[in-house]
Amino acid sequence: MTPFALALAAAMRRLCAAAMAVAGLAAVLMMALVTVEVLGRSFFNVSTLIADEMGSYLLVTLTFLGLAPTLRDGGFIRIDVYRARARGRVRAVLDACIVVLAIGYTATLDWYLWGLAANSYRLGTTSIQVARTPLWIPQGIMAVGATLLLAELLAHLALVLAGSGAEPAATTRTEL
Repeated sequence: MTPFALALAAAMRRLCAAAMAVAGLAAVLMMALVTVEVLGRSFFNVSTLIADEMGSYLLVTLTFLGLAPTLRDGGFIRIDVYRARARGRVRAVLDACIVVLAIGYTATLDWYLWGLAANSYRLGTTSIQVARTPLWIPQGIMAVGATLLLAELLAHLALVLAGSGAEPAATTRTEL
């Protein structure tokens, strides 16, 4: 394996760990917010008025910041009908093609997410809810998550091209 592929995989391992920590914090905050809302409504007849909106933003944070770590740990659903039957060079080429297609899709998504967040920031767009949250914040989190996924896919491609195989989880436990 090349030093570049190893360095890239190590950097992505650290970034994925940080993203997963933030995603985990979002899950805890979402749980706390819903608990406060339920207890407030049930026992005190009051509402935070923001639980649904902030819970949605926390869910977006959890989802998008969890994409790259999920790919790294091999957690995405994959249909292996043809890939499992391929061996050697054919499998390596198939793996590279799959990752290149994923990079193309993710790069397109990322481009539009950054554009959406930039437009919301430029126009001062806010939510229609009570909190009037600037929409560039959750949209920016989506863009950051997609960028992390794109970076992880590029690191994954470097490993595939270096002959390490297509399993990103292999770089987290044995080589690094």
